[in-house]
This record gives sequence, C-alpha cells and structure tokens, in this order.
Amino acid sequence: MGTELSPQPVASPRTWPLVALAIIAIVGVVLGAAALVVALTRPGNAGSAAAPTTTASPTYTAEEIAAAHQKLCEVYKLAAREVQIQTHGNNQALAVAAVVNGALMLQQAVDASPALTSSDRAAALALAEAFTNANAFGSNAHLDDAASQAAIDNANAKDEQMKAICGGG
Repeated sequence: MGTELSPQPVASPRTWPLVALAIIAIVGVVLGAAALVVALTRPGNAGSAAAPTTTASPTYTAEEIAAAHQKLCEVYKLAAREVQIQTHGNNQALAVAAVVNGALMLQQAVDASPALTSSDRAAALALAEAFTNANAFGSNAHLDDAASQAAIDNANAKDEQMKAICGGG
C-alpha cells in the first residue's frame, strides 16, 4: 500500500530562500513604485522648480549668431563641393560616401551651433535629409526611376536654398 500513495509535496529547505527572495523583490518593486508616485505628485519638489528655467530659450549675441552662420556655411560649402565632385564621377561607392558624409557634416554643424537661426538650422537639416533620401533611393532604384529622380531633384532644390543662405557656391 505504501507504493500506491503519491508523495505529498514537501517544501524542501532549498525553496524557502527562493520564496523569501521573491517576496523581498516584490516588496521592493512596490515600494519603488510608491516612491516614484510620491516624487512625481509632490508639489514644490526641486524638479518642478527647475522646469521654468529649462524651457526658456537662450539668447545669443549678434556676433554668436554670425559666427554660427559662418561655421555652418563653411561646412556646407565643403560638403557641397565633396558631393558635387563625387556624384559627377564614375565611382558609385565614392558618390554614396560623399552624400552620407555631407548629410553627417551638416547634422554635426547644426548640433554644434546652438546659436544658429531657426531658418539656417531648418535649411541645413532639410538638405541633410534630402541627401539621405536621395542616397536611399539611389541604393535601390535606377537613376531614371521617377522616385529616384524626385529625390535627386529635392536634394538639388535644398542645395539651392543653402547656397542662397550661404551666398553662392
């Protein structure tokens, strides 16, 4: 008869530490969530006092704005020249690299120049995006493809806008 009975599950000494650890973890998560709720809903905390100062736009002097514009235009002219040279050659890999590099150079120039005017910033980022889009279409479509040609035309139009901002080519 002793063989017919199934053994009763008995908690082994090894399971109690795991159960205790699980309970501690659950209590820790609950306490952490409660602390987060209290911190976020408590009026007058240090985070809400600092919020108005972070939303204010910094002001820049005319000299800082002019220097940022000049730096952006220097980067643009270098990038545009590289793209012009490499995209009119017969090496597609160099053309792709030049367009990617041009987009990256413009993005970095914008990121490094907080004193840029919003119009300078928007034009540079629009050209960087147009370079990226033209490159993406060029990677998977033929040059005579309508979408590819539209992306190239868009990049050329954005380049003309930057050329006008920076005073020529």
